[in-house]
Amino acid sequence: MMKVRDSRLFASFYVSSTPGKHPGIIVLGGSDGGIEPATTTAALLAEQGYAALALAYFRFEQLPQKLEEIPLEYFKQAIDWMSANPTVESSRIGLMGTSKGGEAALLVSATYPEIKAVVAYVPSHVAFQSVPKASFRKPTAKSSWTLQSKPVPFVPFRYNLRLILRHGFLLGLYLGGLQDQEAEERAIIPVERINGPILLISGKEDAVWPSSMMCTRVTERLTQYNFGFPFQHLSYDMAGHVTSGPRQAMEARPPTHGRRPYLGGTKTGNALAKDDAWAKACDFLKQHLKQ
Repeated sequence: MMKVRDSRLFASFYVSSTPGKHPGIIVLGGSDGGIEPATTTAALLAEQGYAALALAYFRFEQLPQKLEEIPLEYFKQAIDWMSANPTVESSRIGLMGTSKGGEAALLVSATYPEIKAVVAYVPSHVAFQSVPKASFRKPTAKSSWTLQSKPVPFVPFRYNLRLILRHGFLLGLYLGGLQDQEAEERAIIPVERINGPILLISGKEDAVWPSSMMCTRVTERLTQYNFGFPFQHLSYDMAGHVTSGPRQAMEARPPTHGRRPYLGGTKTGNALAKDDAWAKACDFLKQHLKQ
């Protein structure tokens, strides 16, 4: 493993022990911030013959502490770093992200055509507002992302007591926000611009945000625009906010920042979903980046 601190790029780089160039994969974590669990996933990918970059994008060293107005150009720096690395096959770079990292994976891939394959675990189909550090009830709504110094259009949270009582606090906030159809339309990620195949993974009992529904919105848009690459949505029964990697990898991860919310699903359902999704994600990457 090599630490990367190049032009304010904060990452850990893992490369296969086999000689020569390897397909590259950039790995993004979610709203916990930091560099875990992306490092665990990147290490597993390196064992399978990839050059994998676990990329921190907030709440790590000198990076912003909040997931708020993160420049998409920062992710482009990571793409350029991978493209210039002598161990990476620059024409075969993929992106894997989970949760807010899944949202970023779709958005970055729709912005930069250098990405040739995307695996998005429990992503959204829109750009949502930033994740506030303190109160969710009265946040100052800002975008999670910027492009060319301008905020990316976003869906703000909407505090709807009925939805919160029915679905729980976090899921209720996101469902409330999606009731604003005009905001949703403005913030839709133009996934049809992605320059390669897409694998979407969701849990039908996701208690954080409605990932299964949002992945369906992605596939509907891809169909509507006659997307020119293969795409697939794996939606798991009895699974919640599914994270990347097999279940053993999750058990080995160190604690993340703060308290984790209830993720939904059952213990068995989540474990089976993680293992099956990881096996299929590895098959997907092998098919589209190695062959």
